[in-house]
Amino acid sequence: MGFSSKYIIFVVKKKHLIKRVQKDLLMMPSVKMMKWNSTDTTDFEHLLNNKKIHVMDKIILYAVLLTATVCAQAQNYTLNGVEYQTETVPVVVSNFKGQTLTTAPKGKNKTITLSRTSFSKSLDDYNALALPELKLGNIIGHPTLGWDDTDYHIPDIVPELYNDEWVLNDVFYDGDYPVATYGRAPKTELLPWGQSEKDISRRGRDPHLIMLVDSSKKVKKVYNTSSMTFPPKNRAADIDRQSVNWAVVKDGILYFSISGLSGFDNGLNAYLVAIDTSTDKTLWVSKPNTCNSNNFLIIDNSIICGFGDSGIPDFVNVLNRYTGVQKQQLWVAHAPEWFAIGSDGRLYVSIYDKHIAFKINR
Repeated sequence: MGFSSKYIIFVVKKKHLIKRVQKDLLMMPSVKMMKWNSTDTTDFEHLLNNKKIHVMDKIILYAVLLTATVCAQAQNYTLNGVEYQTETVPVVVSNFKGQTLTTAPKGKNKTITLSRTSFSKSLDDYNALALPELKLGNIIGHPTLGWDDTDYHIPDIVPELYNDEWVLNDVFYDGDYPVATYGRAPKTELLPWGQSEKDISRRGRDPHLIMLVDSSKKVKKVYNTSSMTFPPKNRAADIDRQSVNWAVVKDGILYFSISGLSGFDNGLNAYLVAIDTSTDKTLWVSKPNTCNSNNFLIIDNSIICGFGDSGIPDFVNVLNRYTGVQKQQLWVAHAPEWFAIGSDGRLYVSIYDKHIAFKINR
């Protein structure tokens, strides 16, 4: 079910504040999410409590959102003659400076530590951790689908198109079961060099929906991360749209990383988030500027990820996976891009033009 932008324009067409809110609304996969955003995001709290907005406009907005909510239904899809049900769940984040809403289970406070090694080798290609001693997997090289679509393998129960508008971006296999991400359809307008986004790849762009492809569940959960698309006080929302980079389910917890361009974010960028999939509650949100690497790894009680960009310091970070608390930070020469475990048990990291390695201490 869609939502016409004319209603939002009609309600607050003269208010510059709604420009960002309207973008968030139009990104929602179902109108059910719109009611949640009307009460749980900073934008709507600001909007509906704004004394400058006429009370009748607020009543109209409430009415539209309420009507939409009553009509909302779960989005279903059919593949190979089999119908699947989905349930859309919002990711609720109230503190973009980082928050821990849980404690580590007994005996799970200890994390691994990393020690530098002298290993350094030039990259075999622009983004691959293609060393003989590395275990192969979709964390090696490029994302599962690939920007050039050379590795476009889609599991049988994963739709390429969700809710008639959101296009599959990637599928990750590193957790308990596959996890798929969805974003906007690639644009068909030609870019300056004569190709369109769709010519380059049919993958969805700016992914913000995460589908849990658990074959044991009749209803597939789809987590909507739109609450994190534009963190509060960002200066350039059109530029700094944050999107999901990586997502893994481990022991019933969904971990995902989300980031946008650095420099336009007022420091509110590049997060790791943990969600309890049994309750849908947010367990923790890392501090900002923690993870914008292409992937992260879960090892024992730890998450290993990377952060960096041009003109800012670059780090490899180790977090406790139960609390999101950072336990170790190691400076590296360039922004970490990909992480992998070698058959020798070492951690290998690609940084711009070379591989480096760390010893994992348990």
